[in-house]
Amino acid sequence: MLRTDRTRVFLVDSRPISLAGLRTILDDHADLQVVGAAADCEVARARFATARPDVVIVAAHSDAGEAVRSVHLLSRPQPPLVAPKVLVLIRDAATAARQVLDAGGKGLLSSDSDSQEIAAAVRVIATGQSLLVPTARPASRGDSPLGLLTDREVDVFRLMTRGYSNAEICAELDLSQSTVKSHVQKIMEKLGLRNRVHAVIFAYEKNIVYARN
Repeated sequence: MLRTDRTRVFLVDSRPISLAGLRTILDDHADLQVVGAAADCEVARARFATARPDVVIVAAHSDAGEAVRSVHLLSRPQPPLVAPKVLVLIRDAATAARQVLDAGGKGLLSSDSDSQEIAAAVRVIATGQSLLVPTARPASRGDSPLGLLTDREVDVFRLMTRGYSNAEICAELDLSQSTVKSHVQKIMEKLGLRNRVHAVIFAYEKNIVYARN
């Protein structure tokens, strides 16, 4: 069945190999659709009006703030286009958060983030939430909402917030489909979550999405 509710994503990266990698990562997720790509914002300008993305992922190799401003300029001459939500990927993410915020960017990730983290970040900022969590921040069970969950529910929750489907969680944790569904339902109830998107947003807001055992 053709999905009509997919998040439309445009990619900007001057490195062909990196650009191809991002496309492959996002094409792996049924709810995300790559609608265009360009090596820089000047090239993107000619394709942007037709693509009409919800989110633009831009790989910044130096000035993260300038990367955000360049993307926002793409929609200004072409009303009624709305400025897209911009997710910046940059290696030195820890020093770029303020630049991205000041320029009006919605998201920031390290360019070393894995495929599930990038997909989850796109989902978060597509809802209008900001995601400026550049580095891993371990969370302890004692002082976080994860303390409400069992150990197995924590495992399931962490995979959920990294974009895993129920089938993928089954394979990763060697659990049955019914067991995973039961864990997901209990997690939603205990944490007061409405759906998986809300779960991802919740995890980022509480700084627990990057937690590792």
